[in-house]
Amino acid sequence: MSEQPRKQRNHDANAALHERHRKVRATLSADLREEHGQRNVRVNEGDTVEVLRGDFAGEEAEVIDVDLKEETVSVEGVTVEAADGEEVPRPLDASNVRVTSLELADERRRERLESEEDSA
Repeated sequence: MSEQPRKQRNHDANAALHERHRKVRATLSADLREEHGQRNVRVNEGDTVEVLRGDFAGEEAEVIDVDLKEETVSVEGVTVEAADGEEVPRPLDASNVRVTSLELADERRRERLESEEDSA
């Protein structure tokens, strides 16, 4: 990859969806960090997160949507009022949340966490 910031930004902006998952990662809580032996993890629907920044800082709720195209996370209860008065989810950057509970129903995700734990 190029060292030029302009080319790096263009690469990220034009990246395929399967490459964007590296941008939707959040830090783990202290107990999960110790349990799994890693500092951060990709955010998935069903994970419970704590909002660290903004008007909703301190709220802890479940992730309802992860948008790889926009590289954002939507959290239950974190909403804003639209122009027509409807409450819509407020997209958050993944760096502004901390994962407090993982959804481990996916066998591949569980195996990936265990294998990285062994290598850490």
